[in-house]
Amino acid sequence: MLRTLIRLAAAATLAVPLLAITVSRPGTVTTIVDAKLFTAPSGEQHLHGIVRDPITGDMYVGDWNALRVGGTPWFGPYVENQDSLRRINQLQEVSIVSYAVAPNAMTYDTAQHRLYVVVGSTSCSSGAAEPAAGPTLHGILVLDPATGAMHTLAGGNAGTTSGEQPQVRFSGPIGIASDPASGALFVSEACMNRIREVDPTGNAVTLAGTGTKGFADGARVAATFDDPHGVAYCERDRRLYVADTGNNAIRAVALDGTVTTLAGQTKAGFTDATGASAQFDRPTGVACDDAGNVYVADSGNNAVRMIAPDGVVTTIAGNGSSGNVDATGADARFATPGDITYDPVAHALYVIDWSTNNVRKVTLAAATLP
Repeated sequence: MLRTLIRLAAAATLAVPLLAITVSRPGTVTTIVDAKLFTAPSGEQHLHGIVRDPITGDMYVGDWNALRVGGTPWFGPYVENQDSLRRINQLQEVSIVSYAVAPNAMTYDTAQHRLYVVVGSTSCSSGAAEPAAGPTLHGILVLDPATGAMHTLAGGNAGTTSGEQPQVRFSGPIGIASDPASGALFVSEACMNRIREVDPTGNAVTLAGTGTKGFADGARVAATFDDPHGVAYCERDRRLYVADTGNNAIRAVALDGTVTTLAGQTKAGFTDATGASAQFDRPTGVACDDAGNVYVADSGNNAVRMIAPDGVVTTIAGNGSSGNVDATGADARFATPGDITYDPVAHALYVIDWSTNNVRKVTLAAATLP
């Protein structure tokens, strides 16, 4: 009953037209989930991906590397992979929704109330993904968070094939976003340096990238990426934004596959500026708001950055130093922020802090109407 009431209240809130906003810095950072509630295998970075259900307010994260060592009298010792999808409810309680090997990122389908999850090893060798412990799918899973039921939409063993499912293959799928209007999914492949588009039936094509590392803008296969990670689809301008991690840049991809660079350059640094004059250091996560601002988890700089629609980059929180400090603006500290999602109701960002395995909330500064 409580979950039903939450859904009804949230649905009423969402029915109110959202105003376009312009955000000013800084943001206030708080830790919302104790890392001890997640598995902690030897201090490894094991939380990957984060998405919020806009109806209930629940969040979902991927919990990697939960390995259990056991043994039997007949077959001897074994290692069991217990990677999982976890739910964080509004009381900040953590529970397991389902098990899946190597969950990297997820997007939420508000119409069907289900999650699309990209899974698979992202340790790349010569353009191919290396296997993770346990049976590994490189592809997209569909998860019903209410029941935990899950099935494969696309993918199989690591590979590079486009076309119709079940022939579709991925290599190192690491980011995913969705277009609510068409139902299309967009997947970044770290090991193949490209962006794939997948239709609701699982058929896939290459939207942009050649499979070879590079830093070139252009249409479809004329464009190149280097280790693309997080992706976000922004309904305001109907473009996909990609954290091009190896190029230290944020790229924009139109639905026709045309790639441009929104901000950043190949040289790593920590500079607030406009367009190519700005610098990032291995940006890994991206999100966007209804005003067209793009938010970046700048992992190498231990900071959260914002790119305005005109390409002006500012720092929302963090100052380049690693740590675990809740504070405002440059006084806050992150430790390798990796994944990020935007909450329009709270006007806040939720960030996976990889090195501490924490979930951090960045409450954005007061908004101003245009």
